[in-house]
Amino acid sequence: MKRLLFTFAIACALIPLNAQETLTLSQCLRMGIENNLQLQTRRNDIAKGGHAITENRAKLLPQINAVVSMSDNFNPPVSVTDGSAYGNPYNVTKTLQYNASAGLQLQMPLYNQTLLTALDITKMMDRINRLGYDKARNDLMEQIAKMYYLAQSTAEQIAIVRANITRLEELKNITVAFFDNGMAMEVDVKRVNINLENLQVQRDNAEAMLVQQINMLKYVIDYPVDKDIALTPVDASSVEAVELSGLCESLPELQLLQKQGELSEKQQKMIQQGYLPSLMLTGNFTYSAFTDKFSNWFHSGPSNHWYNSSGLGITLRVPVFDGLEKRSKIRKAKLDAENARLAYDDALKGLRTQYMNATNDLMNSRRNFTKQLDNYRLAEDVYAVTTELYREGIASMTEVLQDEMQMSEAQNNYVTAHYSYRLTALSLLRLTGQLDSLLK
Repeated sequence: MKRLLFTFAIACALIPLNAQETLTLSQCLRMGIENNLQLQTRRNDIAKGGHAITENRAKLLPQINAVVSMSDNFNPPVSVTDGSAYGNPYNVTKTLQYNASAGLQLQMPLYNQTLLTALDITKMMDRINRLGYDKARNDLMEQIAKMYYLAQSTAEQIAIVRANITRLEELKNITVAFFDNGMAMEVDVKRVNINLENLQVQRDNAEAMLVQQINMLKYVIDYPVDKDIALTPVDASSVEAVELSGLCESLPELQLLQKQGELSEKQQKMIQQGYLPSLMLTGNFTYSAFTDKFSNWFHSGPSNHWYNSSGLGITLRVPVFDGLEKRSKIRKAKLDAENARLAYDDALKGLRTQYMNATNDLMNSRRNFTKQLDNYRLAEDVYAVTTELYREGIASMTEVLQDEMQMSEAQNNYVTAHYSYRLTALSLLRLTGQLDSLLK
């Protein structure tokens, strides 16, 4: 029995109860691109665009339909012709009550410029769908990176606060020992306890915030909610460099606006082509039968004989007057094209302004981060010296707490500066078309 319990204990120690996976930013980005539900919807739109091209291309191919009909003319129509050659002023012919027909009908456009332009428009819509996917992919990558950086900063803040709590607990023990020996006042112990409780509350709030940020990240990348993940820690020694290569004018959002303008011009052209004539090939191969009694369909005889008729024809359609409908559509299409051009120019100017501001922010953020990192390390050194002096009875509790407060402020400024720099660098990666570098 003891051997069995020992074996079970060893197995429990070797098998982790809740394995935690550490995900890098590139892994999160790849998972998001592959699993994000909204991005899958965009991929479905691309597939729909391919089917739409096939659908419009089919309109240029022959259309063959099988047609079967049967009629009961319970009040048969009559035809009246000139019967003077037969001694009667009119010759009245009455149609038989029942008739049926079966055959094939053919239609094929020989020339229809509107259909050809419609096919070009469908291909352009497919291109717009692909650009929309590229834009949605870039937006998703930027969103995931922002969430990852934010969670990283929160985790870094938690680690710093925990280290501060450890330091303050040591200080508390020293102060309590001093108080027991009559070397410190009770108010000093209370001051340490207050600061310690404040740090613990700050840690608890940050941990709750980190859980929410991780859960949101899981949702965006479609990661199982019941599985725990961890992020790579912040490496303050290495700051990502961004190549300032200028604004990339082939960004998906700019190409999208450009293609929308071209689409409006194509639609205008298609409306204008509605004034052109169209030519269509038609044909039929039909068998018809007529009888005066329904029962005659079920036995052979002269009354249910099937007659063949077939032929080919060409139909020319020339638009003459449409009530000025096309003129109004053309004017609307011209305004749509003008609006698309204005939207493109406005977006281009806006992105250029964003690039200039981001470049300026990058320099300022990097300089600010470097200073805050130096201040953070300096504040830790000052706090360590003051604490040591307090242990030796040289420094007062007030000096220790002041240095501790300055160190906490420097730590928070360092975390905020690092996060701000990363956001600015991320914005520049998007504007310069280098977001894919995050996947490496």
